[in-house]
Amino acid sequence: NLFYFFGAQQPDVVHVHFGMSGRFKVEAVPGSEPTPTTRLRLEDDCVVAQLSAMTVQLGTAELFEVKRRALGPDPLREDADPERLWAAMQRTKRTIGEALMDQAMVAGIGNIYRAEILYCAAVHPALPARRCSRALFRRVWAESVQLLRRGFTDGSIVTVTERLEVSDGRRRYVYNQ
Repeated sequence: NLFYFFGAQQPDVVHVHFGMSGRFKVEAVPGSEPTPTTRLRLEDDCVVAQLSAMTVQLGTAELFEVKRRALGPDPLREDADPERLWAAMQRTKRTIGEALMDQAMVAGIGNIYRAEILYCAAVHPALPARRCSRALFRRVWAESVQLLRRGFTDGSIVTVTERLEVSDGRRRYVYNQ
């Protein structure tokens, strides 16, 4: 989930959910032509920004607050509180794989990241979330932070690293294998 604010006093808010293949591209004017999946195009005298996403919703600051309150801690944020996720995992009957995909428990993890995070943390997705030890939880949270930040920085979901290297050029360890 990504939020853009336009205006200072009573801002318009654009809520974006990228899904598995969303993209935000900024180019110098005139920019490329919109694609069939372009949901939003912003343009000024210098740059063109085009957004392809699963969801694009325009609202007010109230939309932001409603969405923010419904989301769990976001591993991309420095101020994320992993204890919120730990507490939610102790209350749920779900597996850890299901819990990681619940945006109310932890924000930003979809199916690809769920598979890759759990593989890198050496945790089976069918483990009941409330049976996860503190040590396993810390590994899962650390992998979540590392992999989501890498994806954000690279603009792509690439999870293979030097510490768990594979030799066949794959971008991911388990998803699509």
